[in-house]
Amino acid sequence: MAELNNFLDKIYYGTIVPFFAAGGQVLYFIFIQPMVRLDFPVWLQICVLAVLIALCSFALRHLLRVDEKTRCFNAQFAKEREQQQALRLITDKYSRDALYRITDEDLNAQYNYFLAHHYARYVIIYMLPIFLTLAWLNQVYSTAVLGNPFVITIPANDFGIQGFSVTFLFLLTYVICLIIGFRFPKRRHLS
Repeated sequence: MAELNNFLDKIYYGTIVPFFAAGGQVLYFIFIQPMVRLDFPVWLQICVLAVLIALCSFALRHLLRVDEKTRCFNAQFAKEREQQQALRLITDKYSRDALYRITDEDLNAQYNYFLAHHYARYVIIYMLPIFLTLAWLNQVYSTAVLGNPFVITIPANDFGIQGFSVTFLFLLTYVICLIIGFRFPKRRHLS
């Protein structure tokens, strides 16, 4: 067991950690360094990155054709459900119940399969970019770098809120961008 742990440690510390560290440095020089040179405050840098990640999420949504797959499934499912309703015309009660049960189990299996893939796509589109970006941002803007755990500090108040952290500011901006993105009417391309 110790040999397996040593092997996995070598993979993790020898491959995965250096890969993400190098990726973080590249992202720092591409995204953060230009904003630092333009004298953007840290809170604005985080907001800009949140907007970019939201745009990336919309691009992933388009690339994975989520809306198209949902429309296709809904149309197919409605058609099969309509065919299942035609079983009411069978006069023999036992045959009708047996066929209905079989088709109902098949429809349930199809729906569960669709839901599993649908939510997996949503994890790829929304959650994965959030987790990876926050892991990177919390490293870049750590307490050691900022001097305190808050990007924006707030004067003493009755609510006990001392300030806004990197995570809070990022998620707030990201969610607002997603809400705005879903509120805009979608442009329909005529093909």
